[in-house]
Amino acid sequence: MRTASATAQAQHGAIDINRFRHPIEFLFEEHDRQRVICAAFELLAHDCAADRAPEIAALILGYLEHEMPLHIADEEEDLFPLLTRRCTPEDEFEELVALLSCEHETDEKHYLALLAPLRAIVNGLGPPDPVQFAADARAFAVRQRRHLGWENGTVLPLARRRLTAADRAELGRKMAERRGISDRP
Repeated sequence: MRTASATAQAQHGAIDINRFRHPIEFLFEEHDRQRVICAAFELLAHDCAADRAPEIAALILGYLEHEMPLHIADEEEDLFPLLTRRCTPEDEFEELVALLSCEHETDEKHYLALLAPLRAIVNGLGPPDPVQFAADARAFAVRQRRHLGWENGTVLPLARRRLTAADRAELGRKMAERRGISDRP
């Protein structure tokens, strides 16, 4: 069953329900997409008036407006709580999840501040303050890469070890539903 949300998601890249049968791998793939966004930010930071700048800004804008909030919700609402229940004290997950949740909040504030300059670039106007935009874009990319390092290096391997098959199925179901995708007729 596809909802309006799924139709909107399809415009930004179709997602097959089967990809959610392996939610941890989906999260790794999502992190790869975030690295692409970081590289795109760096291209814009270098030259936000380049011929391809509106196209690059549109790619980033689509990701930040549609996919980034879903990804953060996947982790905050589902993955982190599951891991909190499954991790043992020696995993020291409580400290890590506190750090990552704080970073999610900070990231959200920063990417929301980047939306208006990105829209200006998409519309061929350029950001109001190109120097500030470049600094903010580079800083966002640096923070994201560090954050992704923690998640790919620690959180997702921990999820592979600690989450049960039922946990993974539930995680995948919730992630798919968040995107308006269901395997039910």
